[in-house]
Amino acid sequence: RPIRSVQRDMNRRSFLSAVAIAPVLAALAACGDPDLASGTDPAPDTTPGSPPTTTIAHPTGADEVVLKLSYEGGFVPAGYAFVNTPTLLVSGDGRVFTPALVPAIFPGPLLPALFVRRISQDGMQALLGIVRAAGLMAPPPEYADLHNVSDAANTVLTIDAAGASFVHSAYALGMGGSGSETGVRRTLLDVTTALGDLETLVGEATLEPDAAFVATAYRLQARAVDPTELSGQDPAPTIVDWPAGVAVVLADATECVRIDAAAVGSLFIDAKQNTYFKQGDVVYQLAVAGVLPGDPVC
Repeated sequence: RPIRSVQRDMNRRSFLSAVAIAPVLAALAACGDPDLASGTDPAPDTTPGSPPTTTIAHPTGADEVVLKLSYEGGFVPAGYAFVNTPTLLVSGDGRVFTPALVPAIFPGPLLPALFVRRISQDGMQALLGIVRAAGLMAPPPEYADLHNVSDAANTVLTIDAAGASFVHSAYALGMGGSGSETGVRRTLLDVTTALGDLETLVGEATLEPDAAFVATAYRLQARAVDPTELSGQDPAPTIVDWPAGVAVVLADATECVRIDAAAVGSLFIDAKQNTYFKQGDVVYQLAVAGVLPGDPVC
C-alpha cells in the first residue's frame, strides 16, 4: 500500500466513532468552558445544526487558518513530512480542506489529493463553540504520554479564534485504544475523533458538497538521487526532463521552493510516486504539495 495511505490509516481515527463522541461533547458543553465560568458569555449550543447563541471571533482571510488538525512526526520516509497534509483545515474564508481517498496501489499519484468545500458562518460558530466547550480554546495543558510507543505521530490541533492561538499537541494519542486515554488526553482524543465527521458535528446543512482541490501554487522539495537508487525498482521508474522554461533550479530547492501552478501545467498532476525529474545531468526526486492556507512561505 502507498506510504501515505498506510500512515493515514495509522493516524486517523475511525469516523464511525464520531457519533458516539457527540454525547461526550454535549456533556462538555453543558459544563461550559472553565475560562468563561465567571463571565457573562455563555457556551454556545453545540447541537448539530443549531444556530449559534454567541459569536466567537476568528480570522477571515483566505490565507489564514481558523482550525487545523494534523498528525506530525513519527517514523516516515524522506519527503513525507514535507508533503504531509492536514486531516482537517478550516480557513478564515470558510473553506474546509480534507484528504481525498488515496489509491491503494503503487505507484500512486505524486500529489496528495484533497477535497475542499465551504462551511457556513453558523457551521463555523458551531464548530468553534464545540472546541471552546471542550476547554480547548485555552492554553494547552501537558499531554503526558504513558503508552511508551516508539516512532508514533503527534496529534496536533491548532485553533486561532477569540483573539488568540492555541496549539494542542499529544504524542501517540489513542495508540493504546480510546479506553486507554483519560483526563485531558481523552478530551483531546474525543474532539479530534469527532472532527472526522463534520456533518454529524455541525449539521449537514452548514456544509457544501466536496469538490476536488485544484492548487494555484505548489511548494516542492528536491533531493538528488544516486543512479543506484533507480536500478531494480519495480515497476521501473519514469524519468522526466525538468521543463526548460520553469525558472526553478532543483539543486537550490533542497529545503522549499514555491512555484505557480500555471508555470508547470499538468507536470505534477500527471506524475506518479516513482516519477523522477532530470535537470542537467542530475536526477531528482521531488516532494510536492499544493499550497494551503497557513503554509509557511518558502
